[in-house]
Amino acid sequence: MGGAMLISLSNVAPLPMGTLIEYIERLEIVQLAANIYTLGPEEGHAQAWSNLVDLFLHCTTCRAPNCHFVRTEAYENSLRSKLEQNSLWNNVVHSLLERARTTAASDGGGSAKAKAIKGQWVAWTQLGKELGLVYKPPPPSALVSTLRGDIDGCWFAECERHGKVDEETEGKLLRCSACRRAKYCSSACQQKDWKAVHKTECKVFRAGTSTN
Repeated sequence: MGGAMLISLSNVAPLPMGTLIEYIERLEIVQLAANIYTLGPEEGHAQAWSNLVDLFLHCTTCRAPNCHFVRTEAYENSLRSKLEQNSLWNNVVHSLLERARTTAASDGGGSAKAKAIKGQWVAWTQLGKELGLVYKPPPPSALVSTLRGDIDGCWFAECERHGKVDEETEGKLLRCSACRRAKYCSSACQQKDWKAVHKTECKVFRAGTSTN
């Protein structure tokens, strides 16, 4: 769908900005792109939406006199309104940061997936900054829906014991000394999960907030 929109837009020379604004207002393509970035779809599908975000960014930053995608006040107001709605831009920045940290903890950040997420974060962040938006980390209370419930075995998602009940080793699992909820089979798993996820949720657990 994102690719089809790009083709359509590229073939409309007289009023491309008017067409883009209509897409933003009526088809909710900003929200759709945000959902794709947040959920982390398959690589091919995500690329089309990344191209669409790149188009948003181009229309916001390009100053070339011969470019028919010229930033207008109507376009700027329409896009900013959608990005500000329900803190959409801010929440996606936070989501991409968390996805980047999780991926870096599992593969060191050198994989194609990690580079793709970084590219998404750079484009999405720049888009908001060009429109005067400033990222603010969500308060702990806003992260309640992302908290993990009780998990069998090691809490580190990449560990082979993650989610598995093992009576022999269950009693030997290490618990987070701060929240006393997260459990790990080794200090290595604990350190990786801390960087990827637990550093954020631990604060909420300690504050007495949980999803259970």
